[in-house]
Amino acid sequence: MSDEHRQPSSEPAFGGHPKGTLAIVGIYGLLFALGWLYLYFFVFVPRGALTP
Repeated sequence: MSDEHRQPSSEPAFGGHPKGTLAIVGIYGLLFALGWLYLYFFVFVPRGALTP
């Protein structure tokens, strides 16, 4: 056995993701949901139901 210790690589492992990716995707999802709710409650609901 050798006493060498492998240094951790600064690159992500195969199949991994860079740090912060989950945060960016979460922020994007939150902005999308907030935008959809804004359109629904402040555009579609005030206009009322469609009439033929």
